[in-house]
Amino acid sequence: MYTGKVIKRLYDDKFVNGKSTYVDDIQISAYYAGFVRSPYAHAYIKSIDASDSLRVPGIVAVFTAKDLQVKDGVGIWTTYEDPKQWKFIKRKPLAEGKVKYTGEPVAIVIGTDKYSVRDAIDKVSVDYERLPAVTKMEEAVEDKVLVHDELKTNVGFDQTYSAGNVENAFKNADKVIPVEVTNNRLIPSPMEPRGIIARYEGGTLTVWYSTQVPHTARAEFSKVFGIPSSKIRVIMPDVGGAFGSKVNILPEDISVIASAIKLGRPVRWTATRSEEMLASEARHNTFRGEIAVKNDGKLLAIKGELLVDLGAYLTYTAPLQPAIIPLMIPGPYKVRDISIRSRAVYTNTPPITMYRGASRPEATFIIERIMSTIADELKLDDVTVREVNMVRADEMPYTNPFGLRYDSGDYISLLREGLKALKYQQLKGWAEEERKKGRKVGVGMAFYLEISGFGPWEFGEVRVSETGDILVITGGTPHGQGTETAIAQVVADTLQVDINRVRVVWGDTETVASSMGTYGSRTASAAASAAMVAAKEVLEKMKRAAAKMLKVDVEEVSYSSGEFSAQGRKVTWDEVASFSYSSNEPGIYAQVTLPGDVTFPYGVHVALVEVDDYGIIRVKDYKAYDDIGTVINPALAEGQIHGGATQAVGQALLEEAIINDDGQLTVTYADYFIPTAVEAPKFESYFVDRPHSSAYPTGAKGVGEAALIVGPAAIVRAVEDATGRRFNKTPIRPEDVI
Repeated sequence: MYTGKVIKRLYDDKFVNGKSTYVDDIQISAYYAGFVRSPYAHAYIKSIDASDSLRVPGIVAVFTAKDLQVKDGVGIWTTYEDPKQWKFIKRKPLAEGKVKYTGEPVAIVIGTDKYSVRDAIDKVSVDYERLPAVTKMEEAVEDKVLVHDELKTNVGFDQTYSAGNVENAFKNADKVIPVEVTNNRLIPSPMEPRGIIARYEGGTLTVWYSTQVPHTARAEFSKVFGIPSSKIRVIMPDVGGAFGSKVNILPEDISVIASAIKLGRPVRWTATRSEEMLASEARHNTFRGEIAVKNDGKLLAIKGELLVDLGAYLTYTAPLQPAIIPLMIPGPYKVRDISIRSRAVYTNTPPITMYRGASRPEATFIIERIMSTIADELKLDDVTVREVNMVRADEMPYTNPFGLRYDSGDYISLLREGLKALKYQQLKGWAEEERKKGRKVGVGMAFYLEISGFGPWEFGEVRVSETGDILVITGGTPHGQGTETAIAQVVADTLQVDINRVRVVWGDTETVASSMGTYGSRTASAAASAAMVAAKEVLEKMKRAAAKMLKVDVEEVSYSSGEFSAQGRKVTWDEVASFSYSSNEPGIYAQVTLPGDVTFPYGVHVALVEVDDYGIIRVKDYKAYDDIGTVINPALAEGQIHGGATQAVGQALLEEAIINDDGQLTVTYADYFIPTAVEAPKFESYFVDRPHSSAYPTGAKGVGEAALIVGPAAIVRAVEDATGRRFNKTPIRPEDVI
């Protein structure tokens, strides 16, 4: 059996040896594209003069909005989001008439080499009439400056999520406590910036694209350009990280494709690091409200308002945040009376996309801040407060007040067992003694309940060749996680064959029949399960072929470790595979489109921090104890914890995409501090011995986002323990603690 064991990643040689192929590595005769971008957050475009730019040697064309008309703009992700709840403008390739954020593309420059393009961009003259800008979401609500005149308001989304009898619960409270929690703006920052190459020949569009969702992209390109999807091929080469940001389809991508169609020549674009920082920013929301509690720490009710900054446009994935954060605020706790008004507003800032965890880190930070606030206000222990409020095991499956059905789990037992395994109380005692000696050290814990899996379906195909080797075609689209190794493990176990005979491929719409892609920690649950079910169907076909060879009924055939047997006779896996292609029913393969739903991993994480005399905070130790369902490959799962926790250090202490009053991003990678190995803590990770499985055939629940979902709350609590101060935002900066 491979499942449950540490199996070395199968496809990493090319990454280790620098032979992987990203979009920018693809060798193809193509023009290069670059973008003229607005220096203003809000301004009319009075005129664009490209005559000097076109004199630069090698420049082929400069297109503006009037040149790149498309059939439709890019909308929102209707798989998970209801457009009827939104006021929004579909995005076109380039700004038309008015720019709405600093960095918005107003023209695309096409040339024979990227250096000429760079020179020519600076020679495009754009005459702007500057307008007042609104860059703060609290001011945008007032509608004094409108980002989109057509909408007549900056409020794109306004829904109230309400359950129970909130006012009655507040009347019965021993204490009412105000709460304010802010998740500041972040930048996902994948190592590979986004990139695209488009080729349009003979009515067929081929797109090489750094994406997480090739089939979804194909469908959107079909709508935008009016080209049948059967004539569009999207190829996903190696992708160097995405964290959710590469689900989005950007106007730059549409501009490149439109230019390729217009010119009849391939066109390519790879974002610079600065462009990547503008292309996708994330988080940025504030919850303000109050909670009703009893003196024993019982949380009776929550009411308040969530305000989400959308930036200047509604991106493909941004609607997830105002819609999912309220649903997940109850977390693993049994609060039934709750009312949250969720509003999302447009501002003259770069648009928000989704980033690892997408809504669940925000919701977890809010509810864990609430739990820690209750502990502080009532002078109770963090653990006690959580135990008092947790959903009990005998109440599972549990439907939260907004209708989310938590599938399985035992939160209280995990909390107790996890904190014991992580030596939480010993660390708390140690930190207290160290503080008496003058050191600023602290220990914090936080619990999380994640929603992952995210159906509605996923595709898997398994083929057995004439020689008995196995090809797995998955709808999952790994972009650095190594989950293709986990899929190979599951298939090898199902078929009881050597894993080295299994090859997993993905990411090409002409190879993979359909797919939803990889995001939301869904690959080990949804994609691996589809592959597992397809493998089971293949095994049944192999049994039928073996029955013919052995001249017995299929019910008489048994199979074990590469041998089919019946009535004392045996045939090997390879012999059956060969026979199946020479029989009158040739071919062994199976395709499965497996429906699925959400699942709910959970766990407790502990952080140990130290603050020096200059206010520099370091996370020394990070410990995790998780129930993620069946653990297919512990090394891969631990890797996800390590990566997520490192990003949690960034969110909690280091990273913030600061926008000034003029709407300009004021950080670069010189001062936007992404944690490196130097800032990474020492990790300790455990998975429960008796996991609560998901309903997916693999039993996996997902772990890809866990540590970034809960990590900021654990780290902030540790800083509070170290300093004695209280914090209601991320990141905590040195000036906040000295």
